[in-house]
Amino acid sequence: STLREQVAGLSAEREGAVTRLGLLDADAERAGAARETMLHELELLREQVVALEGSLASARVRVSASDAQVEEARKARESTADESHQREADERVAQSEDREATSAGEYGRRRLAEIDAELGMLQQTFAQNPATDEEQQDVLTRYEAEPAEVLDELPRLREELVRLQANVNLNAEADRDELTERERFLREQMDDLHRARETLLATIAEIETSCQVQFNETFDAVKAKFTEVFAQLFPGGQAEMWQTNPENLSETGIEISVQPPGKKMTNLAALSGGERAMTASALIFALIAVKPSPFYLLDEVDAALDDANVERLSNKISEVSSTAQMLIVTHNKKTMELAQRMYGVTMQEPGVSSIISAALDGHAPAEQSEAIREPAAV
Repeated sequence: STLREQVAGLSAEREGAVTRLGLLDADAERAGAARETMLHELELLREQVVALEGSLASARVRVSASDAQVEEARKARESTADESHQREADERVAQSEDREATSAGEYGRRRLAEIDAELGMLQQTFAQNPATDEEQQDVLTRYEAEPAEVLDELPRLREELVRLQANVNLNAEADRDELTERERFLREQMDDLHRARETLLATIAEIETSCQVQFNETFDAVKAKFTEVFAQLFPGGQAEMWQTNPENLSETGIEISVQPPGKKMTNLAALSGGERAMTASALIFALIAVKPSPFYLLDEVDAALDDANVERLSNKISEVSSTAQMLIVTHNKKTMELAQRMYGVTMQEPGVSSIISAALDGHAPAEQSEAIREPAAV
């Protein structure tokens, strides 16, 4: 009889140990799931950073294209300006030659007309009254200083005048106005391209600054809250969280080291299951504090905790439940004491499951609006 009692006691202890082992395994799985969830959120943040960097790369490509257009417009403007200057120089040379030829031709025509008029008058005078020797000598004396090449040069000067008139570009002024208008248009295009380039560069700088500032602000806020919450859940303990590569947001990671009371600073892998669960809970409550939500679901977060840690976790849950609705899946009696309403699944008949609920605050089941922000246990 004594041996049977001992065997029964040992069997009961064995079953209890197996049950606790199963709970610890479940707790480890849940802590791992919570860690995977946090890692997934971090991965989403990294993807957002990568998407923003893609936008930056696209903006840089547009800036490069704008720079190429600006360079082409500058070359076209320089070519047009050179052509305009050359045309203006040719026009000035042609105008100068035209003025010289016109002046020389005008002088020759005037002089020829004077000589022809005077000769005609002399012929008429000499025909009626033959000139005396003194009059003839006077005429010879007056034209003695006149070059003999004047009459010979007149045909050549007339031909040169015609040639100059044929080579003069009568549309030079219109061409110059057209080139001036073209230069003005290209200058406006260049100014527009410069403004577009400056706008793109400013947009790139704004995106980079906004991304950096937003991420750093969120991380700093979560880091500060994580340290504060960890000290509440582990009185006398410390926690640190940092970025592995803060200068490069697309490749940075996040590391966590904690120091429970009476232990040295260590990473998560060296902690026990309960310590990891409490650390994960501290990070969750830090995220809740930074970016609150109206509804939260906690699944077996207290499975691996002892009564003291469950008490501290319950205080934190009560604090959060004052501003949000909490739904907690648990088997812990202390955690169940927080709930104003409890839900459970029972099997009164084999193979038939039914859901039952119980209001623990004295309200009728229909009065759910008064308890909407209170924790509920399942």
